[in-house]
Amino acid sequence: MKKLILILMCIGLLSLPLSAMAATSAEKQAAIDEGLAYLATQATVSGDQAYWSYYGTGYGTQAATGAALLAIIDQYYKPLQWNGANYNTLVTKGINYLLSTAQPINLTPNWTGVGGANVTGLIWGGPANGYDESTYTTGIVIPALARLVNNPYGGAAFNLPSDPISSTNLAVNGLTYSQVLQKTINTLAWGQTGPGTNRYGGWRYVPNSGDSDMSTTQWPVIDFLFTKPAALGVSVPNLGPMKTALQAWLTACQVGSGGVEYQPGAGIINATHAGGFLLSNFFAGGGGSVANALAWLNGDWKTAPNNTWYGNEGNPYAMWAVYKALETIYGTSGSGPITNLNPQGANLIDPGATWNWWEDYCQFLVDSQLGNGSWNGFGYWSGALEAAWYINILNATTTGGGGGEVPEPATMILLGSGLLGLAGYARKKFKK
Repeated sequence: MKKLILILMCIGLLSLPLSAMAATSAEKQAAIDEGLAYLATQATVSGDQAYWSYYGTGYGTQAATGAALLAIIDQYYKPLQWNGANYNTLVTKGINYLLSTAQPINLTPNWTGVGGANVTGLIWGGPANGYDESTYTTGIVIPALARLVNNPYGGAAFNLPSDPISSTNLAVNGLTYSQVLQKTINTLAWGQTGPGTNRYGGWRYVPNSGDSDMSTTQWPVIDFLFTKPAALGVSVPNLGPMKTALQAWLTACQVGSGGVEYQPGAGIINATHAGGFLLSNFFAGGGGSVANALAWLNGDWKTAPNNTWYGNEGNPYAMWAVYKALETIYGTSGSGPITNLNPQGANLIDPGATWNWWEDYCQFLVDSQLGNGSWNGFGYWSGALEAAWYINILNATTTGGGGGEVPEPATMILLGSGLLGLAGYARKKFKK
């Protein structure tokens, strides 16, 4: 009887329209595979190291490398993995590059209580690299290292490069990956702006600078969420006072419309800041009004990018900020909090799912992907950085700190993998 029921179930599944069962995973997976192949072509490999860059050759290599590695590693952990491609060596070389460029920083005593005499932390993107956007850069690097150490999806784990770490960089040599993460989290906690200014409670490009902005504030928060799993052995110091200060900062940045400013009184109200606000509010447990921020974001949803700082779909920085927040808080299934969506259109990506904010994003990304697996880029965000963020959106990457992804049934995944090649061919043939 059990065998008969199973056979009937299989017949029933196979009798459904293929578009309702396979188009979703096949279309998105094909876009992911093409994007990963593009990232592989963009890597600069030298000896035992590899790195990526964006916004012109040689700029932002640590941030772009961190973003690219997260896209590759996270896909490895998913059921379909890399569709036959082997990026292990590229990942190992990319990790070697990041470890070789980590910089020590003295955590001098300040209001957080994290620093002290002879206390050191770690950062990326500091003055030794010719510029200092270390809060930004470190914020983009850490998710890749955290995901390498902890697999939240189950299944085969990635083979770590040597742990403890063997590196010519004395700042990390001999440390475990968890110790590297802890030193970095300590640095970010230490870098929060303290009392005595209207910038209190946020973060700025340079840690512990006494200044803050809403765009930068999201990056320490995302790192705190990515390193949250107990398996990493990492904790966020000064957590209670940190959250209280962050709530004050969020309240100060939100305006009456529900939108969120770059800094209090500075204007620049956009989707990027709304996403950073929502994620930070989730982490802090309050600060400002989530309902008002969502109402503003809902109204702004279909605003096309009209300069570097405004707009939603087509602005990689805005989309990644919004994605991180909505995925963490609400997950990628169900109706979600956004109703002002673009029409689903005739080119259905996911006919069997509820049309929601994530499906809207995915349809845009599949439709706008170029033949070489990349996207057009916008403003500062192009090349490897943009492709990596878009792959992570399509891949339903989780932060590990919230609602997260609801996995597809195994039968749909298997059927999707069987039709993957055909779907990829169809996309290439008919893509604009």
